[in-house]
Amino acid sequence: MQYSCYVISNKPQLFPNIEKSIFPEKVNYFDGTGYPSFSKLVNVCTAAADNEIVIIMSDKMLPTAADVQKTVSLINQGYGLVGLYRFGFFGFKKQLMRQIGMMDERFVGGGYEDDDFYIRLQEANIAMYVTEEVEYSKSKSSWNYDRSRIHFLQKWIDTDNPKYNPEAKASKEFVKRKLAEDSYTYDLGPAISATFLTADQTVATPRKSRKYI
Repeated sequence: MQYSCYVISNKPQLFPNIEKSIFPEKVNYFDGTGYPSFSKLVNVCTAAADNEIVIIMSDKMLPTAADVQKTVSLINQGYGLVGLYRFGFFGFKKQLMRQIGMMDERFVGGGYEDDDFYIRLQEANIAMYVTEEVEYSKSKSSWNYDRSRIHFLQKWIDTDNPKYNPEAKASKEFVKRKLAEDSYTYDLGPAISATFLTADQTVATPRKSRKYI
């Protein structure tokens, strides 16, 4: 199955180094200037992709061609989301978003949309593969997380935290949904049947612990 790779960024000067690092794989630059959220940027990029498998990376990543091939292989094995550096370098089939919905654009300013998507994958009983193995150049984020945190707490009840749920100890669920997903009108093309591994087959080994993985 064919795939499309994109760097989503508002810093075109960083693209040549990524292009060189990932060679001979081809990667496209997707201009993220002016987008109100990371989620919307990902959604628009996904809808624009010509192929069913989409691999998206930030301008902080320096992936290799082997990273691309590993991502494609894991997706074809049935993982719904493959993040070889969490949401800094990740891939999926468009069918995943046809099934569970696009990324939530109410996370204005960026942040928390990754935790939200991890939860939604578990909610849909779909496995993910999330690590931190791609080379990453740490720098200050251009996103502001303040508004996103508010939306996250409005959307989900943290059942492990008595601050948000007085009956936390009695709950068998780690979160409960309060808000439904928004519906969007992106055209992802016709449905293409996909069989995903179940959530109990998730692989998650990031160095920075993510509660919702």
